[in-house]
Amino acid sequence: MKIEAVRIQSFKSFEDSGWVELSEHFTVLVGQNNAGKSAFLQAFTTTGAFIANPHYSAHLPEGAASPESVISFRLRVDGHELLERALHWSTIHVPTTHDLGDQVLTKHFTSSHIHLLEMRHGTANFTMPAAPAYGFFDTEQKQVLSVRAHIDRNTRSFGQVYMRNVVPPDDNIPSLVADVLTRTTFLFNAERYSIGRCLMDGRDRLDPDARNLPYMLLKMNKSHKRMEQFQELVSEVLPSIKRILISAMGQEVEISVQSHGSMREDLAISLNECGTGVAQVLAILYVAVAYRAAQIIIDEPNSFLHPAATRRLLTVLRRFDQHQFLLSTHAPEVIAATRPEKLMLLRWDEEQSQTVITSNSGEDIDHIRTSLSEIGGSLADIFGYDVVVFVEGPTEKACFPLLLTPENRTAINFVAMREASGLTSSKPKALFDIYAKGVASSALLPPVTRFSFDREGRSEQQRADILRASRGAARFLPRPMFENYLLHPAALSALLQRLDGQNDKTAPDAINRWIDANHAKHTVKDVPNTSAATCDAAKLLGAMFDELTQNRFEYRKVEHGEDLTKWLLENDPRSLDDLVAHIKALLDGEVISSAA
Repeated sequence: MKIEAVRIQSFKSFEDSGWVELSEHFTVLVGQNNAGKSAFLQAFTTTGAFIANPHYSAHLPEGAASPESVISFRLRVDGHELLERALHWSTIHVPTTHDLGDQVLTKHFTSSHIHLLEMRHGTANFTMPAAPAYGFFDTEQKQVLSVRAHIDRNTRSFGQVYMRNVVPPDDNIPSLVADVLTRTTFLFNAERYSIGRCLMDGRDRLDPDARNLPYMLLKMNKSHKRMEQFQELVSEVLPSIKRILISAMGQEVEISVQSHGSMREDLAISLNECGTGVAQVLAILYVAVAYRAAQIIIDEPNSFLHPAATRRLLTVLRRFDQHQFLLSTHAPEVIAATRPEKLMLLRWDEEQSQTVITSNSGEDIDHIRTSLSEIGGSLADIFGYDVVVFVEGPTEKACFPLLLTPENRTAINFVAMREASGLTSSKPKALFDIYAKGVASSALLPPVTRFSFDREGRSEQQRADILRASRGAARFLPRPMFENYLLHPAALSALLQRLDGQNDKTAPDAINRWIDANHAKHTVKDVPNTSAATCDAAKLLGAMFDELTQNRFEYRKVEHGEDLTKWLLENDPRSLDDLVAHIKALLDGEVISSAA
């Protein structure tokens, strides 16, 4: 499940937020105190009866009744995930039509669909805001029936199926979707947790407030692989902790923390006696490890963790792509560590008498600058990377991060050079020194600097001079330019057919023949043009798009370069081995520093 968007109406500081889109991975909220960040996160409290806290607007007369609080979610739910919850039921009712019949079950429980759910004051159940059509049929034009299907847990499928003419038709889909949402959504507040001991309650999931964490960790002990992963991550985030110990004492379970290398039993202390933030870290990492997919919401992680521990926690969480994270913060280092796909600025607007949200991509520098100014930060705090790599242009800046190996733990910023040719002049050493000293003294970038160049237009002597002047910090691509690695017929076929429709000219074999027939027309200075691997691939791609689409589409280097790179990583990663090796050698090589 992924929460695609949320809408908050008449709740705390929100009169109506409108639909607020969330990222599939990391969304971060920033704003001043009392701007509405915590209120936004509290809207995701999905367990128990929803207690309204209506919005009081200066636009309403004094003493006037406020509108009803409503929280709406737009959710994308995988059918197999929905089926897993249905298997815990005995029967399921789903609307259908005469034409569709029981095939509606296949549609619901084998593919992903968008669902809308609402929470209203005083209700523990979610409702759908309108008659559900699910995209399968039009409820206003078809006679809607109800399918009643028995659940067969032995075969993990539906047993007996009945058609019933019920008005309105019975529908368990909203309850199933809500069940998935409530079971996989966790809100971690910025308060001290006292969750070191609990009863053996027999539950199969972590409570939203994590109060049964000891019992859930006891259950996870049965999975050695998961428990060891959990233990390693805890020590990575909090290096002083050597081991988490789980003890059963009668009807209770207790968590203890071992921080002494001797592992002496008498030196372990109860989790409830540990410092602020340790319990939250354990609960957050438990969800990350134990759940196949979850929505993890964290209010002000920097308020209960040291800045270094905060960064380590968020660096760990970035490895869990299957989860969706929503965080609020005042701290620039949180934005730096998460590098969010969506960054939202929350402000209290007195004229509108409510919190307003400005949402933009986390890569929009102007937006980041404005957001940081609200919390007393600056761009210097965001770009606190360990290494900066200057690359030839925006295409490499977009694509090189995709090629980093999973084991990479270094915070790397790829920066497009404005005039890469300047570093291949007759005096490259002087210019490298300017870059090195400028970066070392810059508030934006760190003193560790590397360079990646194309071979295009550079003689063997120039390359040797550059390598010598950079003192090992520079590397040249094995091929003339990045685009040479993108001349992959199947990848290009998939892209062109997505853009321009399927036809014979854009089949993989046809593209392969076109490349063979045309690469010799596009040469690179001082490079023998013997194959597609040595031609001017950027010009070749431009000509290919013009000819094969009859000028309907042009080759856009950054956008299409990123599309092709992602396709290759997913379908033919071996074709990019040379590029991956180039980046690894670049990062492993000698570096320019301010002391050099």
